[in-house]
Amino acid sequence: MQLTHKLPTRLIDVGTLQAPVLRLVETQHEVVHSTRYIALSHIWGDTKAYKAFVTLRKDESNAGHDLATFKSSIPYDELPKTFKHAVDCTRNLNIRYLWIDAICIIQGTNGDFSEEAKRMEDVYSGAYCVVAASRARDQRDGFLGARPQRQYVTFHPEKPFYVCRTIDHFNEDVIMGPLNQQGWALPQRALARRTMYFTEKQTYFECGNGVRCETLTKMRKYVTHI
Repeated sequence: MQLTHKLPTRLIDVGTLQAPVLRLVETQHEVVHSTRYIALSHIWGDTKAYKAFVTLRKDESNAGHDLATFKSSIPYDELPKTFKHAVDCTRNLNIRYLWIDAICIIQGTNGDFSEEAKRMEDVYSGAYCVVAASRARDQRDGFLGARPQRQYVTFHPEKPFYVCRTIDHFNEDVIMGPLNQQGWALPQRALARRTMYFTEKQTYFECGNGVRCETLTKMRKYVTHI
């Protein structure tokens, strides 16, 4: 297909559920099968406390995590849990490509972060959907873990029905959550066409029409004041 300059410089090809692959694609030089991609929003956390999973130049990589290697294959088993979950979500959404800053931007002293940082607006505004790892505090946490069981009361008229406490707290779970406390989170949220927030209690979906909850509640669009 005809490549477009609006695509990020690099994307991760995740293949499909039926034919999974995992490799880094340079969009200006390789065949891209779709212009749709997922962008991950996540917290790096304290990288002094753990070794972050990143793409490096060959001369800076001592574990095979360099651009040339990743263009051939990215080892799924070596991915931190947050990145594994992002790959799983992308495949289950039937989207071919995924953008993760740590992998799609070359890190290190000889990397291209300063250049790629200028493209962030295009990356998040051009994404088909942003997946926000709202419950993860670094790359290792993941965001698809178990959620607390809800307490409920059962009523037995002609047909039983159930009443439980509300879990629709978008402001508490997302706006005041750890991910949104990062300085770059607000512009990412403003730029995204649609976002899925994975929190400890439930998953929220936000687009221009407002916020939808797993409980089928529709919430008004929140405006954050600084």
